[in-house]
Amino acid sequence: MAISHTLGLYIPFKFNRPLTKEEKQSRFVQGKRRKGSGEAAVLDLDTVIRMNSSYLEVMDKFYPVKGVIAGPMMCMALFILGIFGWLLWDVLYSHEYKGGWLGVAILFVFLIFSWFIFFRPILKDWFSKTHYPVRFNRKEQLVHIYQVKGEIITLPWKDIYFTTSKQKVSYCIVGHILAEDNETVLNTFSFGHVGNKTDLSRYWEFIRCYMEEDCLAEMAETVLYCPPVEKRREGYIIGLQTLIKMDSRLEWIPNVLLLPLSLIESIARYIGMQTSKIPQWSQDVIDACAVEPNDPISIGAENNSPHRWRTVLANEKREVYDAKNQRLESANRRIKAKLDAKYGGKI
Repeated sequence: MAISHTLGLYIPFKFNRPLTKEEKQSRFVQGKRRKGSGEAAVLDLDTVIRMNSSYLEVMDKFYPVKGVIAGPMMCMALFILGIFGWLLWDVLYSHEYKGGWLGVAILFVFLIFSWFIFFRPILKDWFSKTHYPVRFNRKEQLVHIYQVKGEIITLPWKDIYFTTSKQKVSYCIVGHILAEDNETVLNTFSFGHVGNKTDLSRYWEFIRCYMEEDCLAEMAETVLYCPPVEKRREGYIIGLQTLIKMDSRLEWIPNVLLLPLSLIESIARYIGMQTSKIPQWSQDVIDACAVEPNDPISIGAENNSPHRWRTVLANEKREVYDAKNQRLESANRRIKAKLDAKYGGKI
C-alpha cells in the first residue's frame, strides 16, 4: 500500500508528455460544482494544517505513510551494516582469512550496491523535509506549492489542471502545469488525501469551495483534526497515532497483529521527523497570504481534541461520536443549501 503513495517522492512524475485519456476524463474543473450527491458536500479528510480567511494550507499525500518504507529499509540497512562490519573485521584481523585486499574490495562493492538498494530510499524520509505543504491562497487566487525538491512555485488557481492520479488501487489529486498547447504536462504536484474517487470528489469540493464559495464558516466546522506540524516537528506519539489510526473497531485484530511492524515504522518515522527540516515559506508567500487582524476563521492544531487516542482506536464515547456527526451533517447541509441557492440546485 505504501508504494502507491510514492509517485512524486520515490518515483518522479513524468513530464513533457501529453495528458492521458483518464486524466482528461477525471478532470476537476474550477468554477464548477462537482457532480454527484451524498451525505457530505465536502470532506477535509484530516489534511488541513491551517485554515483562515486568507489561505488554506494542506498536507502532502506522503505524510500519512512517512516511515512505512523507511522502517523495513532501516532494518535491512542495519542488518547489512552488521554483516559488513563483521566481514570487514574478519578480513582485517582474522589470521585464517586468505582473501586479502581483493576480499576487502568486494565488500566495498557490495556496500555501494546496498546503498542504492536500501540506504537511498531511507534518505527520502530522513534528512529531507518533515512534510511538503500546499497553500491555497483565497485572497489572491493563487496556489503556493512546496515541491519535493525544495523549490517553491506559485501559480494562478485558474491556470492549474487538476485531475486524479491512480496509485495502484487508490487515487490522489494532482495539479498539472501545462504548456501553451494545453496538452503537454510540464510539471506536476500532488497533495492531500489518497483514497477512492468518491472521497476525492468531496475533498476536491472542499478545496474548490474554499477558493470560490462564500461558506468559510460552515467549512471550518467540518475540520475536526489538523496534523500538528505547523512550524514544528511531529512528536513520536503523533506519528504512531497517524500510522495506526483505525476507521472502525473491526481493525483492532489486524492492527494488533501488525503492531511490531507499526512500531518499527514509527521509529523510522520519528527519526525522519527529527532529522528533517521544517519547510519554510518564502517571504513573498507569507506576504501574499497575510491574515487580517481578528480573522473570524482560524483553524489549526490548537483546536484538536485532547482525546486523540479514542479517535485513533475508533473508541470514542457514543455521545461524542454522535455530536461530531451531527456537527458535520449540519455544516454540510448549510453548505449544500448555499450551493443550491447559487447554482439553482443543479449538480
